[in-house]
Amino acid sequence: MSDADDAFIRQAFDLIDGLDGLSDPLAVQTTVFDLVARCGFSYFAITRLPQPGERLGPNLLLSVWPDGWLSHYDRVGHYRHDPVVRHCLSTTEPFAWNEVPHDPKADPQARRVMEEAREHGMGAGYCVPIYDAHGFQGGISMAGERIELPPRVRRAVHLLGLYAWAAAARTTTRRRKPTGRLLSARERDVLSFAAQGRTREETADLLGVSVETVATHLRNARSKIGTRNTTHTVIEALRLREITL
Repeated sequence: MSDADDAFIRQAFDLIDGLDGLSDPLAVQTTVFDLVARCGFSYFAITRLPQPGERLGPNLLLSVWPDGWLSHYDRVGHYRHDPVVRHCLSTTEPFAWNEVPHDPKADPQARRVMEEAREHGMGAGYCVPIYDAHGFQGGISMAGERIELPPRVRRAVHLLGLYAWAAAARTTTRRRKPTGRLLSARERDVLSFAAQGRTREETADLLGVSVETVATHLRNARSKIGTRNTTHTVIEALRLREITL
């Protein structure tokens, strides 16, 4: 490991010690950015996970992002197709953007997201997923033209990301307003039975309705959550705390 890498790790731990004493979100943002810039990152964002139908912008806690990128990202709906976001939902481990498994030829919308990010100076990046006791909560994404992170530096950035998230969540005054339940009571019922492995016929018997009615509730739940099949809908409903096991 180079002297520069060793110096970065020491600075990262010094920063972690100092984050607890910060009460101003701008101070957190400046302090975190000063350090990640030493790794070659030009941008970073700390964000909550948007609910279905929401934009990314209102969920950002802290960010230093390219001019115009966020408004463009929200306007064209990149969040729904971003392969980095998709991978963030499937892992607890931090990862470099180029480690995300996706086929650009088979997924042109995902390819467009990454190509346009590159045009905005974000050709490479690193993401730290954030989870709470109930599932996915948010993430920290750092980006630049090119990055090289030796294993020990990656571990330091991972730890820094966790503490930076905690400081951002503590100091920011922007809080998500309660939006209430997304699904109806009956839609939650049929998804709860699906989560237990019940068939549509069994669910219909238990609820005293027709199989067609169960299918309608499942279809409506998929539409509201933005999923393609029942299994994915159950997973998302659990993550969104619409249902519990």
